[in-house]
Amino acid sequence: MLLLALVLFVLVPPEVLGRGPDICLWKHLFHLTACPACGSTRALAAFFHGNLTQALAYNKNVLATGPLLLFLLTQDAVRLLWRFVAHS
Repeated sequence: MLLLALVLFVLVPPEVLGRGPDICLWKHLFHLTACPACGSTRALAAFFHGNLTQALAYNKNVLATGPLLLFLLTQDAVRLLWRFVAHS
């Protein structure tokens, strides 16, 4: 699932995501004008397209979430590799 999300961030430009519907649960549940996570999806898409300036403009949390997603993907890949090696 994580890999699928990262693939989508790489394939779909942030501008396309910005044209979609507003799906922020916090804004809809609590009637906020913006929440701390607003723009994170577009920020991650920009980050994985290599545009850090644009990513930071969408949401500065991308400085933590982008590398964290890469770390989690690497961790999953290592676990999968160890399982493969252990069962061979």
